[in-house]
Amino acid sequence: MTSAFDGEAPETDDEIDEEPQVSRQTPLETRDAEKRNFQQFPIDKTLKKRWSQAAGDSINICLKRTAPAEKTMQKVTESAVDCFTSMQNVAAKLNVIHANVARLEDSVADLVDAAKLIPSTFPVYALKIPEFL
Repeated sequence: MTSAFDGEAPETDDEIDEEPQVSRQTPLETRDAEKRNFQQFPIDKTLKKRWSQAAGDSINICLKRTAPAEKTMQKVTESAVDCFTSMQNVAAKLNVIHANVARLEDSVADLVDAAKLIPSTFPVYALKIPEFL
């Protein structure tokens, strides 16, 4: 079988016929074919019903078993969210406190510097304050 490259014309008419014919089936036809293949095996309806019921029961049992764990996980998640919110609030308050303490330190440093400028011997008469005994 010879083949032509993309975009190249076949050398003979036989090559056109050699190309495989792709059958295009609609999804409906595909489902019908699957049903026909599936129906070839005999199915015991009571057995199918029992297996379906057993599957449903096992799913319900699993859901009942996991319900307390799901509730616990939900409570843990809510507690974690509350804890993180509280931590963020504390961090914000600590930032405010840090800023206030920094301002207080600056004010105290300014007062210490200003105190150094006051002379240790200051004449009282320069203030012109009458003395009261």
